[in-house]
Amino acid sequence: MPISFAAVLQGLTVLATGALCFAPTPANAQATTSASADKAAIIVTARRLEEPLQVVPISVTALDDDALHGMGAETLADVARAVPNLIVAPVGVLGAEQPAIRGIFSPAGSSTVGIYIDDVPIQIRSLGFAGNADIRTFDLVRVEVLRGPQGTLFGANSMGGTIRFITRQPDLHLSDVRTQAEIGFTKGGGISREINGAVGGPIVPGRLGFRAGAYYRLDAGYVDRVDRRSGALRERNINDVSALALRAGLKAAVGETVELTPSLLYQKSRRDDYPLFESNLGPHRQSALHRQPGEDEFILPSLTAKAALGGAELTSVTAYLDRDDRQVTDYSLTFGELVLGGLVPGLVPEGGTRSLTRVTQRSFTHETRLSSASAEAPLRWVVGAFYRRSRLGLTQSVVEPGISDLVESFFGASIEAVFGAPLLPGGISYRGTERVRETQLAGFGEVSWRLSDALEATAGVRVTRSRLGLRVLSEGPYAGGSITQPDERTQRETPVTPRFGLAYRPTQDWLLYASVGKGFRVGGANPPVPAGPCAADLRAFGRAEAPVSFNSDSLWSYEIGAKSSWSRRRLQLGLSLFHIDWDGIQQPVSLSDCGFSFVDNLGTARSRGFELEAEARPVPPLTLTAAIGYVDARFRSTILGGAMPSGERAIIVERGDRVPYVPRWTTRLAGGYRAALARSLEGFLAAEYQYSSRYRRAPSEVAVGYDPRVYRGEAYGNLLARAGMEGDGWTVSAFVDNLLDDRSILFSSADLVPATGAPLRQLTPRPRTIGFSGSLLF
Repeated sequence: MPISFAAVLQGLTVLATGALCFAPTPANAQATTSASADKAAIIVTARRLEEPLQVVPISVTALDDDALHGMGAETLADVARAVPNLIVAPVGVLGAEQPAIRGIFSPAGSSTVGIYIDDVPIQIRSLGFAGNADIRTFDLVRVEVLRGPQGTLFGANSMGGTIRFITRQPDLHLSDVRTQAEIGFTKGGGISREINGAVGGPIVPGRLGFRAGAYYRLDAGYVDRVDRRSGALRERNINDVSALALRAGLKAAVGETVELTPSLLYQKSRRDDYPLFESNLGPHRQSALHRQPGEDEFILPSLTAKAALGGAELTSVTAYLDRDDRQVTDYSLTFGELVLGGLVPGLVPEGGTRSLTRVTQRSFTHETRLSSASAEAPLRWVVGAFYRRSRLGLTQSVVEPGISDLVESFFGASIEAVFGAPLLPGGISYRGTERVRETQLAGFGEVSWRLSDALEATAGVRVTRSRLGLRVLSEGPYAGGSITQPDERTQRETPVTPRFGLAYRPTQDWLLYASVGKGFRVGGANPPVPAGPCAADLRAFGRAEAPVSFNSDSLWSYEIGAKSSWSRRRLQLGLSLFHIDWDGIQQPVSLSDCGFSFVDNLGTARSRGFELEAEARPVPPLTLTAAIGYVDARFRSTILGGAMPSGERAIIVERGDRVPYVPRWTTRLAGGYRAALARSLEGFLAAEYQYSSRYRRAPSEVAVGYDPRVYRGEAYGNLLARAGMEGDGWTVSAFVDNLLDDRSILFSSADLVPATGAPLRQLTPRPRTIGFSGSLLF
């Protein structure tokens, strides 16, 4: 029987009420103040100042370096499995990863989650097959996940929440050297390995310090390429993924009040082939005619300046992101799908078909903010200004030099006669380019006023002026000739995002809070959709042509929460409940018969749920952790398209449909045990189970484009374990990831066009991997 949100809410309310009955009052606060825990409280900067995690009136998960290493987290997708109500969903035709928090998910338009490296936003608008940059968890202090809209302090795109990668900074006084190595053996696959190291310390004590590091990792492949007809093995373990990261920084004290921190981050990831396999061939086997490599490279220089101004601190952050993503995809079945509406064996152009895609991202950002210097002051405030100028580019070329002969033999006419346009030079049947220019200028401020020793009120607002321009060119037979949009399709908006909150802290061990906030993401423009090949699809949606642009969407979030510590911090709890109303949702509309798509604002949705996080140390050697998230995200209105051949209007979204790709439950259960083996030598055991429940990949079974083969997404569970020893500055361990060798289908999609009988592209977790790691710190 399905569990209703009302029943869950009632149960949590009873638990919270019972807990409050035992909550200490201000009168006996001194007697119940927690003593210092064995492990220092994690410090976060969710409100742009350093505070202990347990006193921040926001739903935040912070994973420090030890936690990240213990769960083997290397990427954002790994982090997401440990954070309640955070998902990284593989979407589209090829599984580009998109993050979402609290059910605020849409694979179209701008990201619904802000992604930051320190104070620099790096998230990208959906463009081609490229997702956000795959940041590696290398030489980090922690990863912070802020749930709920953070539009006041972090701006557009942080409507579902914000993810921050906090890097280690140069130190003016202390030196350290860190190094780590790892080797892993994947069932049915190759040998993975990693080595990384970082060094930092003072060059001139108290005046000039540095930090530098390097990271290399190879995740070995486990997918084999076979012959499409005979099934004979052609190549083993084709989907190796390698990543190289380099980081360097300086910190200089200028006088007694100013610090300058220039830094440089470089990262390059290379994929030898997709980890996808074809459903008709079985797990981890695919038959693409061509290798499908991909490469994602970026460089991020930045300069941070801080100046102490008596009772205030001035911070300036300037950065430039230069990213280049290139991918090759096998399109050899495109002809049979687009022209014949299905998979036709043998109708593959001589030499096959390749899609060459390049996405570029050039972003200049600057933020200046002035804030109160003390976190303990009765009045804390921050005001600032933000500027961002982004240039995004997409170029896609479909190369199939043998298509002319195939068209002529099948139709008895030239390709120009059939499609209305000849092949472009180089055997290119389609070439599309998009150029997006986006500018944001914002002013923001937030004030927290301590009304009493226990009560604090917060109010903030951000006003953003955004401008977006799009230029598109499509050429070639598949585009029906040449379609050139006006040089500038522009859109201008001035969204205002306020936030209000109350926090009540009766003792040092209890925090109760409530907040209301608004989030938004800017709108955009659509590339052209050829009316000829897509006429039938467009009619099904009641359109003669695709919309030129789409508007911004926004949401209001309402949240209450509590954080508490018990028995001298041997038990720490955090609970948050939320309700979100989302309007004018940017959603993709796929035109299944012609392979094109556009974005439109489709209706409203409501998302509500909770997060519960607990950490317990019942006895000193044992630590138990639980993180549970529940979200029920549903559309609140029915959206109808045009008339179908039956005369009925097409259903795009039906009221009550669940938001695609959002599981109701996300859970992490972990335990660790440490024991002294000898003087300065400890042994440890740790195990962790990560679970994500079932979800849907489309709004409804009655919606246009419904495909029963891919509609339902499976639940997924990952059990991992680690055991090892730790001495004075060194650690060695053995680990196993995906211990149960879970083969759940994480991603399933028809090819470019969902033709009947065509194999599905699918993805499972990496098979069971056993490995060993070691680290040194001195």
